[in-house]
This record gives sequence, structure tokens and C-alpha cells, in this order.
Amino acid sequence: MVSVMKTKKIVLIWDFDGPIGQVNSTLPYNFHFEQFEKEINNVRWLLEFLKEEKIKCCFAITGFSAEIGVYPYTFPELIQEIAANGHEVASHSWKHEWIPLFTEDQINKSLKRSKKALEQSIAKEGFVTGFVPPHNRPMTWWQKGAFSLGDRGLFPFFTMGNMEALLQLLVKNKYQWVRISYKNLFTKFRLTKKNITGRIYNHKGIFVLENHYNGFDDQVIQHILTTNYETYTVSAHPFMLSLANKKESKETFLNFIAKLKHSGQSIEFISPSDYISSINVIK
Repeated sequence: MVSVMKTKKIVLIWDFDGPIGQVNSTLPYNFHFEQFEKEINNVRWLLEFLKEEKIKCCFAITGFSAEIGVYPYTFPELIQEIAANGHEVASHSWKHEWIPLFTEDQINKSLKRSKKALEQSIAKEGFVTGFVPPHNRPMTWWQKGAFSLGDRGLFPFFTMGNMEALLQLLVKNKYQWVRISYKNLFTKFRLTKKNITGRIYNHKGIFVLENHYNGFDDQVIQHILTTNYETYTVSAHPFMLSLANKKESKETFLNFIAKLKHSGQSIEFISPSDYISSINVIK
């Protein structure tokens, strides 16, 4: 019997914070105005590189960045260009909120407003169906036996500190997928084998991209090339492309692409929504 090589699908997601995201995730003494345009310029470089390599991915963008305003604080034209190049646009919340600290009503409004602003900027209603929580929070999901003391807004004292509450709001606002991070007790104590790029599965009507890998170093390259999972979710930040000798630097990213491209294996880059659509077609 001749074995057929299985195509490995890489789901690549860029967390495009924008100025509002940088302000809300940066400590005051680390703030620098020039980083705003540096991040945007890195996205412009990415668009050209991805076009040359025929790679499709996803950009998770803060909704505030899609509003009509003053450059570089908002940039709806660039978001429109991202979508025009065939990449998926997902919500990265309205203003990069630390979800566990906010009320259910506040997060509901953030999900609704960010989706609306992003879809208006690309003139495609219903196009934004994915959500990437800022700061990877919440990470507590007590229904799955996962807890994180780093959430600051701890469940049950803060309703949105539990992942299940977020997922319910996503379904309510017609999102189809979410990228999340969580570790149950079995994983934390290494009682089960960990897939460092996570699975993709349906949970109560929404697809979960779990425990993505952050960066492009040799660990994730070897993981992709030496295992046989159907999907591998990898994430990074456009701004980090400017930082040398980091997991998300431009040099590391280029090495990642080159090694996968010349591995001799069947590898395809696919957006989250395209992958989900392919599953639904098969079913």
C-alpha cells in the first residue's frame, strides 16, 4: 500500500494591536510614540512578503484601529488592504481590554463594536467571525479544569474571568471561532502529552483554537516537521518583527518560512475561517 503524505495546515495569526493596543498593554516607562508607525510599517512589509510567498493568514486587529480618525492612531485603509490581499481579519477586541476585569455587558459591547468597525472598514458585513482575546485572557476555564492565578480578575469574583462566559458572548454576537490559551491540571503537571500548537475543535457552536505557539523558533519548526497533526496554530505580533534575536523577529520568521518551504513536506497556510469552512464541507 502506498502511503499518501498528509498536508499539514499552518494557521498563522498576527496580533495587530495598533496604537490603542500598545497604549493599553504597555507600562508607561516602556511607551514610545515611534513604535506606532514601526508596527504599521512591519504590516506593510508583511503584506508584500506574504503575497510573494502566496501565504494566506489572519490579522487580529483592535476595532478602534478601524474607525475613521487620524493616522497612525487609526488606519481603516490598511485594514481594507489586508482583506483585499485575501487575508482574514479577526477582532482583537475594541481597545485591547483585559477581559477578566470587565463586566459581561462591557465585553459584549466590545465584541459588538469591534466587529462592526472592522466590517465597515473592509465593506464586508459578516466577514469578521474570529476573536483573539488580548493578553490571552481569560485563561481560566473551570469547566475544563483550567485555572490561572495570573488573570487578576479571578473567577468567580469576576464573571468574565471564566472562559465559558466569553464563549457564550461570542456565540451571541455571531462569531465562529476564538483563539485561546488554557492549561488544565493534567497538562500543568505534565500528566498528558502536550501539543504545543494546540487543537482546533467545536465547543457548543464555536470553534476553539487552543494553546497556540507564540513565535517562529526552532522548537516550533521541529514540532511541525516531526509530528503529524492536521493543524498547527502559530501566533506573533507585527511589532516584534523589528526586535532582533527574538522568537518573533523578522530573521526568525524568514527562517521559519524557508525551513518549512524546503522541508519536502506538504504544508499549506490556511486562515481559521477557511479551515472551518473546509471541515463543514466535508461534513
